Amino acid sequence: MSFSQNLKLNKVNFKIIKNLNNNLLKKYINKNTLGLSNACRWIFKEKQIKLFEGKLLNIHFSNLPHNRGAGGLSWNILMKNFNSGSTIHIINNKIDHGYSLINRSFKFPKKIRASLYEMQNYSYNFQKRIIFEFFKKIFKNESFNLKKINQTKANSCYWPKLDTKKNGWINWNWSANDIVNFINAFSNPYSGAKTLLDKKIITLRNAKVSNSSFTFHPFQYGLIYKSISSKIYVACKNGGIILNKKDFSPFNKIIGKRLNTNLTILNKAF
Repeated sequence: MSFSQNLKLNKVNFKIIKNLNNNLLKKYINKNTLGLSNACRWIFKEKQIKLFEGKLLNIHFSNLPHNRGAGGLSWNILMKNFNSGSTIHIINNKIDHGYSLINRSFKFPKKIRASLYEMQNYSYNFQKRIIFEFFKKIFKNESFNLKKINQTKANSCYWPKLDTKKNGWINWNWSANDIVNFINAFSNPYSGAKTLLDKKIITLRNAKVSNSSFTFHPFQYGLIYKSISSKIYVACKNGGIILNKKDFSPFNKIIGKRLNTNLTILNKAF
């Protein structure tokens, strides 16, 4: 269910706008207004922030000051960083700065770390509890313990938004582990990571490292060397990887063929 569908179901009035127009915002803001930003595509300007008189907040799905920016949990999988959290903070004129009202951390269970979809569901359930805690304090008129978000070069990092269509191309010179993490980072609910087979685009979802003892030469990277049941085996640096045979359904006689992504595509993927 989408956010707008949820609002309609709960009979909450809302308005969809194409841009942040000060004159439009003024119609909906008074001294009792509390502004909440969640996954907002816009950066609030000083004039817009002042309209809320210090009551414009952002719900950020990580434990700031770590993992500022967008891109979500795909970055966590890529970096094999399975620590996350939630921060509700007062918005100022710097991205993901200001003072936090609530900041909570958690660690993803090992059994779901290869699935972006399961990690997102786990994270969403955690966020629900944090948001419930926030509104419970609001309705009870309880105070918050404000803490400054210390963004220093030593403790903070910023990651940009990812676009599966542009960024999700596999480099077969990477190690088996890096390729597996990359594929899983762009899998469900996204469309998957891409590469070429017989000069045609193939989309790959949900990969894992093979436990075989093979050592492959760089000339073998990307070669499909085995097919067993529902599994496809591909040679990579530092070992093989296992892919889902369903992703290869449009192709015939794939054993011995090479998955590859040319440099022209890779250079445009950044």
